[in-house]
Amino acid sequence: MNMKLECDLSGIRKCMMSGLSLLLAGVLQAQNPIVQTCYTSDPAPMVHDGTLYVYTGHDEDHADFFWMQEWRVYSTKDMVNWTDHGSPLAIESFDWADDRAWASQCIERNGKFYWYVCLHSKLTNTMAIGVAVGDSPTGPFKDAIGRPLYEGSWDFIDPTVFVDDDGQAYLYWGNPNVYYAKLNADMVSLDGEVSKVEQTIESFGSPGPDKREKGKKYKDIYTEGPWLHKRGGTYYLSYAAGGVPEHIAYSMSDTPTGPWKYMGEIMPLQDTGSFTNHCGVTDYKGNSYFFYHTGKLPGGGGFGRSVAVEQFSYNPDGTFPIINATTEGVSPVGTLTPYQRVEAETIAFSEGVKSEWNAKTGVYVSGIHDGDYIKVREVDFEDLSPKCLCVSVASALRGGWIEVRTDSIGGTLIAETRVPHTGGWECWTSIEADVTVPVTGVHDVYFVFKGRKGCELFHFDWWKFSRQEMTEREVKDRTQAASTNIPGYEYPRLDEERCAHFRFYAPQAGRLQVDCCGKKYDMQKDADGFWTVKTDPLVVGFHYYFLIADGVQVADPSSYTFFGCCRMASGIEVPEGVAGDYYRPQQGVPHGQVRSCTYYSEAKKEFRRCMVYTPAEYETKVKKRYPVLYLQHGMGEDETGWSAQGCMQHIMDNLIASGQCVPMLVVMDSGDVEAPFIPRKGKDVNEERALYGASFYRVMLEDLIPMIDRTFRTYTDREHRAMAGLSWGGHQTLTTTLPHLDKFSYIGAFSGAIFGLDVKTCFDGVFADAGKFNKQVHYLFLGCGTEEQFGTRKLAESLRKIGIHVDYYESQGTAHEWLTWRRCLYRFVPHLFKNRK
Repeated sequence: MNMKLECDLSGIRKCMMSGLSLLLAGVLQAQNPIVQTCYTSDPAPMVHDGTLYVYTGHDEDHADFFWMQEWRVYSTKDMVNWTDHGSPLAIESFDWADDRAWASQCIERNGKFYWYVCLHSKLTNTMAIGVAVGDSPTGPFKDAIGRPLYEGSWDFIDPTVFVDDDGQAYLYWGNPNVYYAKLNADMVSLDGEVSKVEQTIESFGSPGPDKREKGKKYKDIYTEGPWLHKRGGTYYLSYAAGGVPEHIAYSMSDTPTGPWKYMGEIMPLQDTGSFTNHCGVTDYKGNSYFFYHTGKLPGGGGFGRSVAVEQFSYNPDGTFPIINATTEGVSPVGTLTPYQRVEAETIAFSEGVKSEWNAKTGVYVSGIHDGDYIKVREVDFEDLSPKCLCVSVASALRGGWIEVRTDSIGGTLIAETRVPHTGGWECWTSIEADVTVPVTGVHDVYFVFKGRKGCELFHFDWWKFSRQEMTEREVKDRTQAASTNIPGYEYPRLDEERCAHFRFYAPQAGRLQVDCCGKKYDMQKDADGFWTVKTDPLVVGFHYYFLIADGVQVADPSSYTFFGCCRMASGIEVPEGVAGDYYRPQQGVPHGQVRSCTYYSEAKKEFRRCMVYTPAEYETKVKKRYPVLYLQHGMGEDETGWSAQGCMQHIMDNLIASGQCVPMLVVMDSGDVEAPFIPRKGKDVNEERALYGASFYRVMLEDLIPMIDRTFRTYTDREHRAMAGLSWGGHQTLTTTLPHLDKFSYIGAFSGAIFGLDVKTCFDGVFADAGKFNKQVHYLFLGCGTEEQFGTRKLAESLRKIGIHVDYYESQGTAHEWLTWRRCLYRFVPHLFKNRK
């Protein structure tokens, strides 16, 4: 090779490597855009309970227009690590809409979260403002009113909502006009007429679009995307301005409805990579933040935008400073602890990966290929190095490796783990890896993914570092005793990640296991004869569990026992948080009674026991009669299930006290299905199944109902009698009620064991005449969990097709379990006996 050419090429290589190093260093220092797993747009920040949430649109990959199908939610506590909460709201959430999930904003009021959106209405073939409501900042959300809040024009887009100090709420929107209206206190209806704001040179830098003179240069032009907020006694209306391409400008006022005064630019026109912009402004932890969007994510642009944020300080006179877009973003305002479960979708910056969601797992990281990485900032290992790392992963094919490095993508390797084939993309397994290099203090942590090139490797759900095993004192300090423990017993205990900690004294045992939620955990014995184990995170709600001592399955002597799984079993209640208050006893709420009633059954020639709930007022309103709900348990349980595991009495007390349901009696009897269903060899399974628990039907109709009507002050007609049941109790409910509609007018099946019903012919054609059935049955309810397959959805769809009125409900993220059935009961009983005596 020519020496001069070799020197020239050598110099070029050095320059290229130097440039590449600088580029890589710049990428690794970047914080903007704040989300890299998908394109996001139109940010709307909201601070609630110490967390900053940002609600965004979602630009589809490779879009050539604003093809947007859903809205997304992200949150942070430190301004640098953002947790992806998926898409709790989409076009499909609104039956009246068919396209264009454009800009939105969410706001909290009185414990509810109202999400105002714009999308295309198929009712008027124009854009419309809609509103969804949820019980938490991350949903689930549902259409609040079942129709548009306001519609009828193509410029009804980009709503912004604000609640003033006096409680009055305001809604602004519009492109290229500006509209506003007051909202009623319910936040889902307008108070008075909609007003169009007059645009003038003084208020917005130019007249309104119908009064602008062609060719005349104005100070500015309002375009779209208003954002209304207040600081001190001053109101700010920020907006995209200038036409296309857009910059951000603002106006100020002494009242929330103007008159407005144009103040100038906030974010001038610059190379953001996007011809639109859209802002949101909020204060958090003593700082002011300005959110906007760019087209700077790889592959992005005007139809592939990404949310970014800058910190700023108001000028002394309260005006905005000039804010320019940066890639560095903002400084952290907190740290992240690695010693509790961290969702893999909590990300400061990433390369190559995507995120997905399902009802069972929630959000997780997908699209992982060789060389991709996730960066998490400000991870505080404190002054004691972790001992190991645990990751939750899934792989349908070939797996790969995770390298964990500190401070850079090529930094110190502190742990690595092999990810095996786990049996499927959502077959999750937890893998532990030793921390091989001590690490203390605050660091950025990089999860670097390795494997075969060109193919997707695995999915990543969560991670957690652990220090040396906690002492018993530390366990007690960081956990709480389960509410299902016998008083005085401290174990099992639950920690903040919903992991259960078990501890037993059994010095003579050779092997001890805990069987919880279908998974067996091997316990470890210490020198003093105490056995301990910590479970994986458990889902909220009630769960059966057992001890296995040297191969023998027994109940835990420290737990209350519950009849379930065809035997007396231990149980553990994993707290749900405030969402579960409806099934807990509440102070100030009058409490009814659950009575144990013994009676003789002529049908079975035996004494039987049923449980009867009477409302709190039953003892004082001695002349009043009450309707009755007959409520059945499932296979392998008994008449105590609904009051012991199901918390039925607390659900009823709370609903009655709040006026959501009428006072009623609830009767729970044995369905004669305590023993397991075991089909015999050579026998027809369907025929055998039909006989399982069949002795209950005569008991119910010939003995139980007459006994209840003799013993208690009840209405004895069908108009005041309902029946519902869970699982096999749902099967028994349909089998009891549908042939006897002369005795029942309200019916519910919760995860009902329904197999292969032909709705046109079943139960002697009870559904064949839809009009007649709908008159006879005042309310038919079918409910189930999203994670179970018991034919409930299919049955509901089949009934609706032939005109039967049926209310179908899905409990999000739950399976065939008591939390599903508590939720079903909570939604079922408010519909019973309304407008009856």
